[in-house]
Amino acid sequence: MNRTINDNSLLRDVERLQDANRLIKAVGVISMYGFGVACVWFLCVAVPAKALWQ
Repeated sequence: MNRTINDNSLLRDVERLQDANRLIKAVGVISMYGFGVACVWFLCVAVPAKALWQ
């Protein structure tokens, strides 16, 4: 009986780690999309307007 409780708690921990891993990946993907949007904005708006060289 004691072993079953320990196995179940181990399985719960594995699920929590998978959820944390999924959250970390989601934050990374969102950050990369934000960086990509910033680069596109810079190339399409700031550079043609010569915002850096005035």
